[in-house]
Amino acid sequence: MKETLINLKSYLDATKINVSGKTVNRKLVILESDDWGAIRTPSKEIVNYFEKSKIDVSKSIYKNDALESQTDLELLFDVLHKHKGSDGQPAIMTANAIMANPDFKKIKESDFQNYFWEPFYTTFQHYPEHQNNLSLWKKGMELGVFQPQFHGREHVNIHRWMSALKGNSERVRELFDFGTTFSGIADYSFMESFDWNSPEEVETHKKILAEGLAVFETTFGFASKSFIAPCYTLDSKLNSFLASQGIEWMQGTRSQLQPTGTFNRYTLIRHSFGQENNGLRYNVRNCFFEPSMLPSKNWVDSCLAQIQTAFLFSKPAVICSHRINYIGFINHKNRDRGLHDLNALLKAIVTKWPDVRFITTDQLSEISIQ
Repeated sequence: MKETLINLKSYLDATKINVSGKTVNRKLVILESDDWGAIRTPSKEIVNYFEKSKIDVSKSIYKNDALESQTDLELLFDVLHKHKGSDGQPAIMTANAIMANPDFKKIKESDFQNYFWEPFYTTFQHYPEHQNNLSLWKKGMELGVFQPQFHGREHVNIHRWMSALKGNSERVRELFDFGTTFSGIADYSFMESFDWNSPEEVETHKKILAEGLAVFETTFGFASKSFIAPCYTLDSKLNSFLASQGIEWMQGTRSQLQPTGTFNRYTLIRHSFGQENNGLRYNVRNCFFEPSMLPSKNWVDSCLAQIQTAFLFSKPAVICSHRINYIGFINHKNRDRGLHDLNALLKAIVTKWPDVRFITTDQLSEISIQ
C-alpha cells in the first residue's frame, strides 16, 4: 500500500511537469548526471575527522560524495553497456562535468588573498585511484555510455568561499587544509557557483563560463551544446551570453533559481520542455533517481512511474541522477546500492518499453520537436 501511494505521488508530481511544453513522437530516455570531475570529500580519513570534530554529515552528501575513482567509472560503464535501446545503442549518461577545482596550494601561498584554479584532470593526479580517469572518460565516450557536457568551471561560489577564507573563518580554514570547500555547516554554503551577493558579479560569471567552456572544448575536441547550472541557480542575464558561446540546450528542473542577492532566497522561473529563450531551449528533468539521497525509498518504481508519465505526455523521460549515487571511493556500499538499482531500472525500462532509445541531451538538437 505504501509503495502504491509513493508511485501515485510520483505520477501526479510528474504530471505537473509534463502537462505543458513541446512534444516528441518517440520514446526517449535521457540520463543526466551532474558533478563529474568536481571535488567533494577527499578521503575516508576526513569522514572520520568529521565525526571526531562533531561535524554531522549523517544526512550530508559529504558523507559519500568524492571525486570518482577508476573503479567507480569502470563499474558504471559495465552497467550502462549491458542495456541496449531499440536502435542497438547502449544506455548512455549525459555526464555534466566540472572543468576545474580550486588550487589549494596556490591559494594558501597567496595568504588566501587570491583565487587560483586547476583543470579537473590535474586534480585527478592528486588522488590515489584516479590518475587514469581522463583516459577512462574518453573510453566511455568511445563505448557510447558516457557523454560529457558542461556543468561549469568549478562547483564553487568563489566570491563567498574566498570571503570566508579571507575573513579567517575558523571552520572553513580548518577544512580547507583537508582539501575540501565544505563549510562544515551546510552542504550548499559555497556550491551555488552562479549565485551572487551583488548583480555586478554576473560580469565575472561570464568570464568564468567562457574559461570553463574553453577547457571543455580543448579537452574533448568538441564544444558542449548544453549546460546545467550548479544547484540550478543562474541569473537569466547570462542566457544570451551562453547562446553566444554555442550552448543550445539548458538542462534543469522545472524551476530555475534566479538569484536575489540574499543567500538561499530565490525567484522561481518556471520552464517547460522545448521552451525557447534568447536562443536557448530548455530540457526539463521530469524523472528522479537518487538512491544515495534517500536510501529507504524504492527509487526504481518511483522513477518508472515518472517515465510512464513522461511518455504519456509525449515528452522525453529526462532522469536526474547525480554522480554521488555511483561513487564508492569512500564507501563502496553506496556505489553498490546505486549500481544495483540503476541496473534494475535500465532492465525494467527496456523490458517495459522495447521501442525506447537512449540519447544524450546534446542529441536533442537532432530530434524533431513539435
